Amino acid sequence: MRLLIADDEENLAQALKAVLEDAGYTCDVCFDGNSAIRFISKEIYDGLILDIMMPEKNGYEVLSIIRKKKIDIPILLLSALSEVDDKVRGFDLGANDYLSKPFSTKELIARIKVMLKENVIDDSYLQYQDILLNKKEETLQCKNTKYQLSKYECSILSLLIRSESNRVPIWLVIEKVWNNRVDVYKNTVSLYVSYLNRKLLALQSKVYIENDEENIELCVNI
Repeated sequence: MRLLIADDEENLAQALKAVLEDAGYTCDVCFDGNSAIRFISKEIYDGLILDIMMPEKNGYEVLSIIRKKKIDIPILLLSALSEVDDKVRGFDLGANDYLSKPFSTKELIARIKVMLKENVIDDSYLQYQDILLNKKEETLQCKNTKYQLSKYECSILSLLIRSESNRVPIWLVIEKVWNNRVDVYKNTVSLYVSYLNRKLLALQSKVYIENDEENIELCVNI
């Protein structure tokens, strides 16, 4: 799973990155609020570790903007602020969890596991335009017709729907869907996109997927 760590204490952010990658996560880091918003808007992450006291935009502001954009990424707030009112404010803005500094890395990892597990449970169904993706059953439905998907087709479509722009770089598809397998190339992604487009056409959906050299994108026939 891929996480973003946003903390202006660069040494701490890099240390957390090392710890979490040892625990099996893939991590990116940034050091201010504007960068956190930019990363979340352009890339797909399974979770955000967000410090409150940051320059440019603080964690509360970042959290508020992300939720107003309807991005449902799980967010764990980190802060030296430990008053009840500080925690309540974070939860009111849409945080999933709150951890006061200083903290143990074991507790951080435990909280992340719980947060991501809860999100998977709540994320079984994804809606886009006239299609409904059931991730648990790996089915794609439009109106009253349903098709079974392969796990790769389901994962690709899930990435596209979850992306704010509904556009995903091919390198990220290979990373997220195939875990960077050395035998998977751009033409592999193109092949599975063609499978999905055939099923979307058969379902008489207005949705289709465009595929170029660098990206795939959900589009809609008007």
